[in-house]
Amino acid sequence: MIGLVPKKVYYESGIEDYPMGRELLDKYSREKVELIEISNHNNIPELRELPDSEFVSMKKYLILGIRKTTRLIPNDKSADFIVPFTSSGCSAMCLYCYLVCTFFKNSYLRVFVNREDMIEQVKKKAAKLGMERVYEIGCNSDMVLENLLTGNLRWAIEQFAQIEHARCTFATKFADIDSLLDIEHNGHTQMRISVNPAEIIRKAEIGTSALADRMKAANKMFNAGYRVGINIAPIMLLAGWEELYHDMFEELKNGLDDGLKRNTFFELIFMTYGLANEQINKAALPGTIDIFEKEKMKPKGREKYCYKPEISSEAAEFFIKRITDYFPEAAISYIV
Repeated sequence: MIGLVPKKVYYESGIEDYPMGRELLDKYSREKVELIEISNHNNIPELRELPDSEFVSMKKYLILGIRKTTRLIPNDKSADFIVPFTSSGCSAMCLYCYLVCTFFKNSYLRVFVNREDMIEQVKKKAAKLGMERVYEIGCNSDMVLENLLTGNLRWAIEQFAQIEHARCTFATKFADIDSLLDIEHNGHTQMRISVNPAEIIRKAEIGTSALADRMKAANKMFNAGYRVGINIAPIMLLAGWEELYHDMFEELKNGLDDGLKRNTFFELIFMTYGLANEQINKAALPGTIDIFEKEKMKPKGREKYCYKPEISSEAAEFFIKRITDYFPEAAISYIV
């Protein structure tokens, strides 16, 4: 979908009551995209009944709806609160996508048009607390990707710039950030650039930006005054992973600006893989690499797997050592 109009747009009745809803309907009407009215963005029978093999085609659709729940969710990782924000899902096709475990083949991009309701929750919370807190706005989507269609990330950054005691954060696998560089963000926004070895990105993060382009985007954002972190996620302990990640650290060392390297922070997240991923990948993405090595993993909740503790602990030492060697001034926010 990047750089293109969606193949179809399904829109929930009532979105025309919101400025963004009217704007998007007008936009796609002018572009002669097929518009299909639905009663509920969470329940689209004609899409739910499609076979798993249609997953790739469905990723070209856009769903427009109204977010019903805007209550902030406490968090102890990348932020103090998660904001149910303006999108869910994605047009990329990462082989490990955790949203597939929840939405299965229906993990297409959904955009919610009532953005004013969401930012109002942040304003109320910030005023009530009266102290600086960080708010995650991209928990279930990639805001840089969504921004290409809606401009919502630029809007959100401008909103947060005016909210006292509130800082927003988001992670991204995309490099399309030029429209964010001239914003008066007031130091209230931080971006975490998600990285993996170039080969893993090419083979397992289908439809996302290359590592070299992500690094260029990180440099641009840092030089525009944003705080920029590095999100190594998900860490995938495939055959030869030590060499792959060693090469990645070399690329980061050589490709990131010195100032960014001195002032960045790291988040390390090991892969969780679901049987839903396995099912969708086999049906819709034949010929892609198999990233599920069951002998290294243990059950994690319903039909999900994570690396065994002894394996992830040993790997964590590898990453801590590399970060200490290559980025001696950087902090590690968390490892999970």
